[in-house]
Amino acid sequence: MNIKGIFSISVWNTFKNFKFVILFWFTNAALAFLISIPIYALFIDNLQHSILSDKLAIEFDYLWFIQFMSIYKNTIDHLPLLTYAVVGIYIIIQAFFVGGLISVFNNVGKNHVSDFFYGGVKYFVRFIKVLVVSLFFIVIAFMINNLIGDLFEYLFRDKDYQLTDFILRSLRYLLLILLIGITVIISDYSKVIIGIKDNNNVFKSIYEAVITIKNNFILIFIVFLITSIFGAVGAIIYNIVEIFVPSEPYPFLILSFILQQLLIIFRLLIRMLFVATEVIIYNDLSADYTEAEVNESKVGVK
Repeated sequence: MNIKGIFSISVWNTFKNFKFVILFWFTNAALAFLISIPIYALFIDNLQHSILSDKLAIEFDYLWFIQFMSIYKNTIDHLPLLTYAVVGIYIIIQAFFVGGLISVFNNVGKNHVSDFFYGGVKYFVRFIKVLVVSLFFIVIAFMINNLIGDLFEYLFRDKDYQLTDFILRSLRYLLLILLIGITVIISDYSKVIIGIKDNNNVFKSIYEAVITIKNNFILIFIVFLITSIFGAVGAIIYNIVEIFVPSEPYPFLILSFILQQLLIIFRLLIRMLFVATEVIIYNDLSADYTEAEVNESKVGVK
């Protein structure tokens, strides 16, 4: 199957299952609400009876910000722990959702909510194992990036090669992005293989994913890159549109909020598109080829 065919079917399957985007959006909103509650409580405590609240809605007051951070320093210092906890919960929930998406995209005729949750439950434990392995290699990628950064700092500490240093550091971050991208692709295809073949051996599935990607790297990488570009284009369009949305009067804040939610929904659709393309590619690559048997007919031949 060519790239055009892959995206045609994937986009159709994604919008056909748009109802799951609502579930994803509510999950994101709930976790975002959980993070924002402590900060909102601090703002209410500090600004509820202050005339600064009206002023801050129009422009930022740096002096107020310094005072705010000083007053609530102890509380704010604990907020990162809450953020890390919520991010961890989000990642685990995403592993559950991916299991449901793979089940739905692998059998387009069974795309009910019950089928989605059945797939999520069925593959959850195995996907968590894949997630742990992926996080391990991502940590290694960051360690490699830091070691390369320390090496560059050592090599150029007494030299004024600013352009060379800039180029090498840029290549360093490109290498980091490449390593993380490859890890994500391997992780995604490992989950697809587990979901489609119902493999119980996680490491065997990871190995098979590596072999599949190695043998079809160009196709898989191009599809992954194009899908990523779709997501990047959406973010760029949002940032351009947001520039022209004024911050006052207050009704424009509602418009800004709506645009933000549209961006979130678009990103969720892109995530679904990633899964849809991966399922289609793997099913196409692993399909059995059958040769037609041609029997010579001698009817009417003397």
